[in-house]
Amino acid sequence: MGRISEQIIEQIRSTADIIEVVSGYVQLKKRGRNYFGLCPFHGEKTASFSVSPERQIYKCFGCSVGGGVINFIMEIEGMEFINAVKHLADQYSIELQIDESPGQSKDLITQLFDIHTQTARTFLENLGTEEGSKVLAHLESRGLTRDTIKKFQLGYSLKQKDALLSAFRKDGVRSDAMKQSGLFIDTKSGYMDRFRGRIMFSISNSAGKIAAFAGRVFESDDLAKYVNSPETPIYNKSKILYGLHETKQIIRTSKSVIVVEGYLDFLQLYQSGIHNIVAISGTAFTDQHALQIKRFCENVHLAYDGDSAGISAAIRAGYVLLRAGLSPLIVNIPNGLDPDDWVKRDGNIPFLEAVENSAKLLPFHFQNYKGDVTSTTGKTAFVNEVLMEIIQIKDPVSRELQGRELSEIVGVSAESIFQSLHNMLEKQKRRQNFQQNNQNLKPKLSDKKQLLENDLIRLCFAENSTIRKFLFDFVKPEWIATELSRKIYEKVYIHLPSANAPKASLIMNELKNDVHRSKLAEIVFDLEKFTPTILSAQDCVIRLEKNWINLHIQSLRDELKNAESMGKDPLSIMKNIEKLQNQKNNISHQYSTNE
Repeated sequence: MGRISEQIIEQIRSTADIIEVVSGYVQLKKRGRNYFGLCPFHGEKTASFSVSPERQIYKCFGCSVGGGVINFIMEIEGMEFINAVKHLADQYSIELQIDESPGQSKDLITQLFDIHTQTARTFLENLGTEEGSKVLAHLESRGLTRDTIKKFQLGYSLKQKDALLSAFRKDGVRSDAMKQSGLFIDTKSGYMDRFRGRIMFSISNSAGKIAAFAGRVFESDDLAKYVNSPETPIYNKSKILYGLHETKQIIRTSKSVIVVEGYLDFLQLYQSGIHNIVAISGTAFTDQHALQIKRFCENVHLAYDGDSAGISAAIRAGYVLLRAGLSPLIVNIPNGLDPDDWVKRDGNIPFLEAVENSAKLLPFHFQNYKGDVTSTTGKTAFVNEVLMEIIQIKDPVSRELQGRELSEIVGVSAESIFQSLHNMLEKQKRRQNFQQNNQNLKPKLSDKKQLLENDLIRLCFAENSTIRKFLFDFVKPEWIATELSRKIYEKVYIHLPSANAPKASLIMNELKNDVHRSKLAEIVFDLEKFTPTILSAQDCVIRLEKNWINLHIQSLRDELKNAESMGKDPLSIMKNIEKLQNQKNNISHQYSTNE
């Protein structure tokens, strides 16, 4: 695959300020030395996501993710390392020179994006064929302009069963990339195009790269109205929101978003001048969708179809948003219409008025509940259904507010509501405690040993080069008990003899494992609270070696117990134990000479 030089990567890392980059996704506020905001990777009400401008790293103390600026782009945009580097290089106008040496091929992710880009271009060009001209006329009859069609890369897949397949084979595209693209299906008669004779919608990720397609039936009796790309290495339908790449900045500025169900709904509203909008992409609204939205705003208007199915889906989506700490509102769409038809018929003013008068989730749910809420049985069923949603809200203040609102809606005392809520929460807590206790039965490393290894890593970042040189000369990697700490130390170790202390953000990018990266972020985030000295370094090394010796002595003692039955010489084992004991006794003297 293509290679970017270390010098260019370092230039990007030093140029791309992490505060500036993260601020494009998270609202940050300065507190002391660091900046804090709501974590974009998990739902929360209290800001536990922190960014250090000094170390150019981020760390969430809620879900434990952490890393440097390149890692952040990889995580939030779902990119591989090389694509995250390209993304930042483009953002900061840094010229990239990618080495495509003879015999090397592009990595799979890059190839898949290239395939989808070419496919979108082909589908768009197909609208200019005789077969595709009918589709173009149909799209225009639906009110879409050619500018909109081109901007969002709509198109047409020819009826020929292998039109796309033949084109890529002719271009010499690798077969493994074609198989994993999701654009082809394996049949008894061989591979063929997944999309045939359909109106095509290009689905881009939030960075604007085409990752998938949706094909809508056209002039066919095919029962499948839509055929969508399957999940692939570049496409997770539960995380992608259609159109977000074009609308995210407007959503952030307006501090609200309108969510619609269909691609045509999105396109019609966008074309009418409503730009703080996204559509779900071939799936129900998910927790991941809510987290995507939370990166940009808190107020969410759900503008689903005006039929019973649309109303039910909007209510379900509303509770997903509530769990994520967002404020869901539901737009009342005229019965039997969808946003596309409504705006096309009446223009955007009635729709915008409906958005302005959106209903809060609980009252809307109550008004559209399918049971008989005038009866005691129906009202009880409604309350229990809503409480089952409310107990999933982690923030206690938000839970209480929803409980009080429920009390007012159904005319039941707040005490009764909160008693039921308390009982449900207690039951949930007992279940979680049971699961936690089962997990605690698993053997764990001594907390003291882990804390010692954390101190070792912190000492590696000491500004005093004498301390780092001491560690470089005396610490042996086998003394480090946990694989987690050992992997981190291996990446830091080569930087210890350098004149300058290693940069945390540099080590972050060298660690490929998310868990290792998060652990390092946790260890070094508040490094200023740690005061490294040569004495603390000596003490750390002494304790590490003693722990290692104690482990071996214990192993030999266990071996001694079974020596005779195993046919081993107990005298030899006892001599080894004595040798290790003497080594342990002399450790302090050995390192004191290096003060």
